[in-house]
Amino acid sequence: MTEATLARHSTERISRLRVPDESELTDEVRAFFAESRARQGYVLNYFRAHALNSENLARFNAYLLPFLDPSRGRLPYAERELIATVVSAANRCAYCHLNHVRSLGAAIGDKARAQLIALDYRHVADLSERERALADLATKITEDPRSVGEADFERLRGLGLDDQDILEAIEIAAIFNATNRISIALGVVPDKEFFEKGGSYGD
Repeated sequence: MTEATLARHSTERISRLRVPDESELTDEVRAFFAESRARQGYVLNYFRAHALNSENLARFNAYLLPFLDPSRGRLPYAERELIATVVSAANRCAYCHLNHVRSLGAAIGDKARAQLIALDYRHVADLSERERALADLATKITEDPRSVGEADFERLRGLGLDDQDILEAIEIAAIFNATNRISIALGVVPDKEFFEKGGSYGD
């Protein structure tokens, strides 16, 4: 991280609440921040804002981050980012929308298609039936979870998902609803790097 970047991070307002100095963080979260900088050159504003309760952030990340790791998970990484993008768009979470549409674009190798999915996946004619079913499930979980029923699961089973896959899809939709609500409530400001090449966590 350059001196200019450090200065910017120390003065800009990125959250409605106080953003902690890194000296206040637990060793685990400081190590995570160092790894983030080594990998992509900066720490996401979301993590910097959430780190005010750094022990809570560490517990939250233990659940969240495996879903963002292309080498882990039951569902293909692109499908996980599809769910994250659809949920973030439905919640109108500017921060997570910008972050995950970039990661989805990188995962599928098509930034324009990722933008179209984020605008409204229902109007993307070339979505596979499996992708559409996952997006529909994510939307139901976000907008009206009581509307999820056995028919949704049978549809997914018919498209090759087993029960563990379906549960992972539910877990991903649920955790990104949580990150959306944290980001929206805190008013987390999107990172400037989101508008540059290689900005998001999954890039």
